[in-house]
Amino acid sequence: MKAIQKILIILGIFVFITNSHAQVVKTIVIDAGHGGKDSGAIGKSGYLEKKLVLAVALKVGQYLQEKLPAVKVIYTRNSDEFIELHERANIANKTNADLFISIHANSAGSSSAHGTETFVLGLHKSEDNLAVAKRENSVIDLEENTDKHYKTDLSSPDGMIKLSMMQSAYLD
Repeated sequence: MKAIQKILIILGIFVFITNSHAQVVKTIVIDAGHGGKDSGAIGKSGYLEKKLVLAVALKVGQYLQEKLPAVKVIYTRNSDEFIELHERANIANKTNADLFISIHANSAGSSSAHGTETFVLGLHKSEDNLAVAKRENSVIDLEENTDKHYKTDLSSPDGMIKLSMMQSAYLD
């Protein structure tokens, strides 16, 4: 529950900052990471990331709809289904979303790890951020027709640069 509270605080700060700079957030796309055949991280107790992040995404969306009724909230998924990465981005782009929030519950190499992380799309300022991006994008291996949707090898440095450039087109 503390993670949900932290996400809501971060969203509240974002909305406050955005509104105080005369930019109005009209549409938010909430992406519950993973889903369907992609379980995401598996916790020590066997709990699947895909279930946890779906519950968090729905709760965050409900909160936003209650507190900001003028903001349109769109989910990339609202059940346990696999949505391909390119389609998640298409949902945000087709709806002209002002904000795309992808919720994950990453695994950690240490049992003492706790807290939250926030990454901004395309801004890989550290090796850790790049490693997370590579791990999260590895789900592409579960997709069909990857040659049709991704014209580059995302496991290579060149591929990650190309992906970052494509994503940056929508960052502003």
